[in-house]
Amino acid sequence: MYDFALAAGLRRAEYKHLRGNDLVVDESGYPCVRVRRGKGGKYQERRIAPEDMSFIKSFFDGFENKVFSGKEMKNKIDLHHLRAVRAQRAYHDYLTRLETVPDYRAQLTEEVRRRCKRWNTKQVEGNYYIRDNNRRLALAHGLPVKYDRLAVMAVSVFHLSHWRCDTTVDNYLLDF
Repeated sequence: MYDFALAAGLRRAEYKHLRGNDLVVDESGYPCVRVRRGKGGKYQERRIAPEDMSFIKSFFDGFENKVFSGKEMKNKIDLHHLRAVRAQRAYHDYLTRLETVPDYRAQLTEEVRRRCKRWNTKQVEGNYYIRDNNRRLALAHGLPVKYDRLAVMAVSVFHLSHWRCDTTVDNYLLDF
């Protein structure tokens, strides 16, 4: 379960409900783990990194049976930390592509827009700067205080289902 959690980045309660047919493709053609009832009872699709796809796929058999047994769910694994590690990997992947692939910014902006019910262009433009105590802590730990908003929103929308830059940065990218 540890390795799966490191690749999928779901919440503890979401693993309990995963079924063998919850590997799907999203509106932009990316493979995702389907979360039928995530936080707040909402349907969500969490993207899977290409390098993790074959491993993740091995857990899904296409049927309704549970992916993880009750026994597997009773563990002391810090799943929130693994979720943060997954978010950090995704952020760096998006940031690298935004800095190196021409036109990727327009493509990713469109993908985020497609997933958002309430679209606000300002959510993905420019940089997000952390403030106050988190800024001091980030500087003390040698972490950045400036984040690309589009990369943060992509992580927030496609990997965490939080839909907010502040929550994503404060609770996942700044994993002190």
